[in-house]
Amino acid sequence: MTAVEHDWRRTHAVIVAVERYRGSDAMNLDGPVHDALGMRTWLTGRGVPPENIQLLASPMEHNRAALEAAHPGYRPAERADVREVFREGLREIDADWLWIYWAGHGVQARDGRWSLLFPETHDTDLQGLDADSLITLARTEHLPWDAVDRVTVVIDACRRALPPHLHELADDPQPLTKDPQTRSERPVFWMRACQAGAVAMEQEGAGRFTSVLLRQLEAAGGAGAALDLDQVGRAVQDEFARMRETGSSRQHPTMHVINWEQQERTVRLGPPAATVDPKKRRFRETLVWEVAALLGPDPAGAAARVAARLCAQFTTAPPGTRSLSAEELVDWALENPHGTVTLLAELSARAPVRPEIREACRALQNKWLTRAEYVELVALLGQLDERGRYDVAEEARALFGLIDPAFHDPARLADALEELLPKPDRLPQLLRVVERFAAVDDGPVAADLRTWSLRCAERLGLKGQLMERRGEAMEYAEAVKAAGLAQGQGTPPGGGRGSIQIRLHPSSGPGQRRAYEVWTRRGEDVHALAKVDTPASLDEIRGGLEALLSAQTYAPDTLLEFFVSATDLELAVHQWQFARPVKRHLGTDYPVVMRCTEFREPQRHDLWKRRWSRVGTAGTQELRWLPGHMDCGEVYRVVQQSMDTPGALTTTPSRARADLFNACLFGGVPVLVWHGEAEPSIAEDEIRELLGAERPLSSLPQRLRELRSDSDPYKSHHGGQMALLWDDPHRPLPDRLDLSAP
Repeated sequence: MTAVEHDWRRTHAVIVAVERYRGSDAMNLDGPVHDALGMRTWLTGRGVPPENIQLLASPMEHNRAALEAAHPGYRPAERADVREVFREGLREIDADWLWIYWAGHGVQARDGRWSLLFPETHDTDLQGLDADSLITLARTEHLPWDAVDRVTVVIDACRRALPPHLHELADDPQPLTKDPQTRSERPVFWMRACQAGAVAMEQEGAGRFTSVLLRQLEAAGGAGAALDLDQVGRAVQDEFARMRETGSSRQHPTMHVINWEQQERTVRLGPPAATVDPKKRRFRETLVWEVAALLGPDPAGAAARVAARLCAQFTTAPPGTRSLSAEELVDWALENPHGTVTLLAELSARAPVRPEIREACRALQNKWLTRAEYVELVALLGQLDERGRYDVAEEARALFGLIDPAFHDPARLADALEELLPKPDRLPQLLRVVERFAAVDDGPVAADLRTWSLRCAERLGLKGQLMERRGEAMEYAEAVKAAGLAQGQGTPPGGGRGSIQIRLHPSSGPGQRRAYEVWTRRGEDVHALAKVDTPASLDEIRGGLEALLSAQTYAPDTLLEFFVSATDLELAVHQWQFARPVKRHLGTDYPVVMRCTEFREPQRHDLWKRRWSRVGTAGTQELRWLPGHMDCGEVYRVVQQSMDTPGALTTTPSRARADLFNACLFGGVPVLVWHGEAEPSIAEDEIRELLGAERPLSSLPQRLRELRSDSDPYKSHHGGQMALLWDDPHRPLPDRLDLSAP
């Protein structure tokens, strides 16, 4: 890249530094403001007018004074301010070069997208900006058409992958724009602190990448001098290489260059991400040797023909050489989703691929479909309606325990299904799911799915196994249809369809105002929907919950779990009225239960779990009656005497229920039924009606919902007065998230 002659007075810059977040103190960073001011100092030293620099920050308190002294007009780095500056503030700038710098926390969200976290982020509610949208925005009308000849983007943030149980806590990153790219030829030079899945390190209160970059930018020349970013990049590469040799850093920054010299390419500072791990390095070497063997006696010609076919499927351009080596083909494939499998499929059309080579592909990219197979699967799932995608997900759950694969989105459903990785020489589980669904559905899309799965099996050399599974699927479909498409009864609510978990914090101050949080849960898959820290009234909480539930796909057996303190167990949340689209009650639309984990002492946790283990097999007649005349001590003794009893029933009047609740919670009782208002004799009759004849205990939440639905919701009826504690110890509230790296 040649040095760019440039009048630095015609440069505009946007600098963002996020140090302080709204979660726990462990989330905060002490360094991005220092880095941002360093970048600002370098730009002004080059000759950029201070008024051409917009700085947004959420500083730590001890960094605020330095920030205000250097840039008194800085703005908050909140989501709204960031969107306003980038979406509207850049439309009228008069500049030849735009510099963008961002420092703060970053995570790798779903689908591998890079989320730069906003200050609004909480420990269990990760809200961020889609990093790629910074590049997208640079090619839209958010920048003046006849200005901004070049854009440089620098991001010093982690892109680390979160643990599986925390992964879904990250919201989908928010794009800056959805406008079409009207200036796709605009040159962009994008520098990133680390590769996908990795951590950007700090040292002495500053980002290590920013420190190295600023040092090399200073060395590249002073005010008014031309700037060769290629030279700067090589110098950064050399410095990090020296640090890795001494063991002081394992960080691998990357660069992505678009049209800077009328071409697009990726330049890695360090080896490809797949080669950092020793095991992955060995798999990559194995793959290179296999590709070399498959290229045959004319490797140059074969590689050229394969590259021509891959260009139609890969999203990045091939390496800029006429004669591609096996190693270059493999590294190009590693840059693209499903790339290694697609490469081998193109090379081995006439020769089978050894199982250990497929294992290498899965180890490197965790994929087994080719790019074309994946794209076709997403398209077919997109042709199904939402109910159809739901049914596909249910077949996966029934067969293999797959939970909540976001069936409303075809791509996410396809991703979740592909995670059912095949074993060597075994038919992939995804194909079994497709065959089961297609056999039961038997519609036009189902026929296309069967054709798709057969082609996949033929590529894998497993056509015979597929036909066997297809026969089994047809027998299964006949049995299902003979049963009238009946779903299994007695399954614990939430076990299949999932649940909505709502935590209501204890009230603070007058007016019964509470903070609250909402999640969706299916198995271990948890997604944060809302976290409201400002105490709200019960009416405001009801309205917020109505809006959240209206935005979710409705399933009448989705369990609503309200986590409350022991003093709030009698909140009649199942009676909350919704106004849209018609008047209705929460408890008639969903099974609604109460949860409370207070007084669950560690030494009694096993007893709680032991009792809960009986819920799946016990009947309602095994619940223990606790007569209303018992005091707290008597209740506790009775509870301790019947350690295998899964739960209890009570007619205790409201004035004495607080002690009874405490005794049951302390004693490890997971299931408790009580009546809200009636006198004990009436309450007992109505609870017995709820129990009815012997029925599975696991059906109790759904049975209570049906009883509420059968009643007149606008008149007093026992269906609307009964409440249920349903405390599953295996379905806790999500863990708090601890972030310690940028």
